[in-house]
Amino acid sequence: MTIAALDIGSNSIHLVVVQTDHEKPFRVIASAKEAVRLGRSAARDERLSAAAMERAIECLRRFRRMAQSHGAKQLIAVATSAVREAANRDEFIARAAEEAGVHIETLSGIEEARLIALAVSARHKQTSRQRALVIDIGGGSTELAVMKNGEPAVLISFKLGAVRMTEQFVKSDPAGEKQLRRMRSELRETISRRAPEIEAVGFDACYGTSGTINSLSALSLRRRLATGGARRRFEPSLTLDELRAINEELADLPLNERIRSAQLNRQRAEIIVAGGQLLEVLMETLNVNELVSCDWALREGVVIAYLARRIETVTASPARLERDPSLRGALQLARHYQTDLKHAHRVAYLAQQLFDELLPLHSLGGEHRRLLTGAALLHDIGYFVSHSGHHKHSAYLIQNSELTGFTTQEIDLIAAVAFYHRDNLPKAKHEYFAALGAEDRETARKLAALLRLADALDRDHEGRVRSLRCEIGQDEVSIIALCSRETETMLWRLEERADLFTEVFGRRVELAATFVQADAEEVGKEK
Repeated sequence: MTIAALDIGSNSIHLVVVQTDHEKPFRVIASAKEAVRLGRSAARDERLSAAAMERAIECLRRFRRMAQSHGAKQLIAVATSAVREAANRDEFIARAAEEAGVHIETLSGIEEARLIALAVSARHKQTSRQRALVIDIGGGSTELAVMKNGEPAVLISFKLGAVRMTEQFVKSDPAGEKQLRRMRSELRETISRRAPEIEAVGFDACYGTSGTINSLSALSLRRRLATGGARRRFEPSLTLDELRAINEELADLPLNERIRSAQLNRQRAEIIVAGGQLLEVLMETLNVNELVSCDWALREGVVIAYLARRIETVTASPARLERDPSLRGALQLARHYQTDLKHAHRVAYLAQQLFDELLPLHSLGGEHRRLLTGAALLHDIGYFVSHSGHHKHSAYLIQNSELTGFTTQEIDLIAAVAFYHRDNLPKAKHEYFAALGAEDRETARKLAALLRLADALDRDHEGRVRSLRCEIGQDEVSIIALCSRETETMLWRLEERADLFTEVFGRRVELAATFVQADAEEVGKEK
């Protein structure tokens, strides 16, 4: 299988095309990068300029053709800070789909940090015992992550990037000392507020990714080679002392001299001073003496996450749900808000079975199944706020918490599905429904219809439904449930919650229960 991933950043757009056979790690067969500077206008006025959008869309067209020429059957496109913060992001996303045939998902800063950390861990084959700090400096934001036991222990995103800092503080060429002092003061104040989170976990090694860090570490390596003091020739690294010396020199050079002296292209040379200052403050504040640069970053993380999500399971087992990396964020959020985890797991299990049994009706794909599972795990977290109207609180918490494993659009859809797990049917006037595009609205209706049924089947939170199958008729759907004991509550609750299902799929719902001993083996035993 050949897959392509597009990373639409504030400074550049990156493409990677990989091949995988599910037996071995993927192999990169093509890659490309183009500086389009989406973040320059966004940093100034929080909008993507017309010129920047034209450059980006033309680049997306070329990269899409390149991916197709290498046989890519799937193209995954994600956008980061410049797009997610732009007031006119919906216009750009719509134009990219219409004019370039590229469908873009925006990532939250926290999800971006997680995906980058996945890529670095895979590239450097981190051991489960090693704690690794990952630093990624982009054009509009900086992401930090600490990986521990193969999982992210800390995820942080700052609105600090090389393009953003250049636009905000650098007013002359070369930058004046006063400008740099103001920049460093702002950086220290912002970074120091979150530094204790990393200090509490600690780290054994530090890795840096993306253009700014890779350019600085490459410059450091060339200097060591020139003086005969190169270490790790095939793994560029950068010490804090080396960085300080490089920053001091670059800050005194005008643009053309930076291009010549540091062997940088013009676009990188324009932002390298701010990027170098940002990295120096990060290393000082976090007590990093040396970092190793990594050539894998967000785009490879997107591929890794996509491949992991293709391994689908039907399970009520907490341990097995935990092993799905895309659902760990949902499980962590459920724990944080002290939801009834046994009920959440059971509803997720039943929702997955309903999704699979009713595929001929809804015609949705594996990604939608994952979103339904996420909504099932989180549908009751609103009880943390109040029992009254808890579905509204659930949707709010989902949309406003740092939920990893999902894109911004997916989080919006999960929030809408959780909102409709009880009471109201979807209406255009509802905030969570109105925020969705037309296609996502229809998806939300279908998934919410399934979630309402799954929740009704475990209404008493006692796990009485052990397994189920469905029979699809012309006018009805029969749910044949294997139950540990009879309950009238489940029957009338199912009839009550079937209203959306009937509206969406044009069929009434009937329940046929089969009763077994509580310790009997389940039908459809977990795989």
